[in-house]
Formats: sequence, C-alpha cells, structure tokens
Amino acid sequence: MFYTSKKLIGMPVVSLADGHQLGRIKRLLIDQQNMVIAAFSIDRKGWFKEQPVIPYNHVKSVGNHAVTVDQANAVVKLSSLPELDALAKHPLPLMGAKVITEEGTILGTVDDFRFDPKNGKIHYLDIKNGILHGAKSLETSLILTCGRDALIASGDAEASLQKPNNLLSKLHDTFNNFNQKFKGAENMSSKVTNKVTKTINHYWNQLPFKQKKEDNPLFEDDNKN
Repeated sequence: MFYTSKKLIGMPVVSLADGHQLGRIKRLLIDQQNMVIAAFSIDRKGWFKEQPVIPYNHVKSVGNHAVTVDQANAVVKLSSLPELDALAKHPLPLMGAKVITEEGTILGTVDDFRFDPKNGKIHYLDIKNGILHGAKSLETSLILTCGRDALIASGDAEASLQKPNNLLSKLHDTFNNFNQKFKGAENMSSKVTNKVTKTINHYWNQLPFKQKKEDNPLFEDDNKN
C-alpha cells in the first residue's frame, strides 16, 4: 500500500518509547537521485533557530492519524547530518517540477507522489497536464535525470502513463458496479419469484376442492353451466 506525500504534511509524530508527540510534519526532504524520502522537518517548539528533522530510517509506521518513531532522540538538528543539510540547502524541486521526455514532449507537472511507508521509497509520480485533465501516474523508474528545471523521462514514458483517476472514471466505475449488482439482484429476484410460484401452485393443487374438481368431471361441467 502506497501513501501520498500530501498525506504526511501536518501529521503528528509520536514517540513509541514514551508516547510523547514530538511535533507535526512540516517539510519533506527528498533525495531525488535515489527517489526516496530522506527525512522530514517538524514544527517542534523549544529549539533554537535551527529546524529539527527526523531521518526517515527512524520511522516505525505511517498510520491514518499519526507517524510513529522509535524514540524521542530520533529528532536531531539538521546541521548534525551533513547529507540532509545539503538536501535542505540545495533541494532539487520535485513537487511542481515539469516532466519532459527525451524527445522533448512535456508530460505535465508533478502534483504529488506515492511512496512506500516502510522505507520512504518513491514509486510513482502523479502528473497533471492542465486543469481539466486528471492526474496520471508515472513510475519513477522511467525518470532518467532529475534537474533543477525539469525531470527527464525515458522515451516510452508517455505510453506508460496510467489512466487518470478522475471524477468521470470514478462515476463510470460506480455505475458499472451498480449495474452489475442490479442485474444480479434482478436475476436473484426472478429465481425467488419462480420458486415461490411453483411452491404456491404445488400446495394449491393439493387442496381438497381442487382434487375433487379434477376427479369429478360433473363438478367441472356444473361450473361451466
């Protein structure tokens, strides 16, 4: 199961060791070369002017309501980890970055990305191309170069874009599911009706006056007259 980056922003971070809330996620530090969330900064109070961060390898779980880490000392100063400090000072843009193929075709801009909560690995980029077009997903394995001005994708990236998951497609799928269920219910109702009709006819034919009528032709003739 993959989570979107937008899900993380604003989520509280809780220490499993003491149950304390360490802060809320403010910013993601992305290692674009390896397409992974390297760390995230939090809005924890009580620190000096330096922004506190939590390396992603301290994350134990990403839940629906909170992110858990092993212990409170997972929070460190950004300057204590030079590799993270470099990502923070010289970030390569991912959100809002243009995606262009080797042939020069603009696929759109990155609106979000989906990652594996277990290790922070980014697997898909959600790309939008215009307001009226739904986002399409592109596997990060098709990204060849991460630059300051654009992400360069392989030539077959355009053909590999997944179908948009927009409102119309959702409505279409909902209608198809409802239609299939309705047909199933209709067939089931027809079967039940036929069974009930046969049962009623069976017991109706067992009634005494029915048997008398069938056994005595005079009874039938009297009714006709």
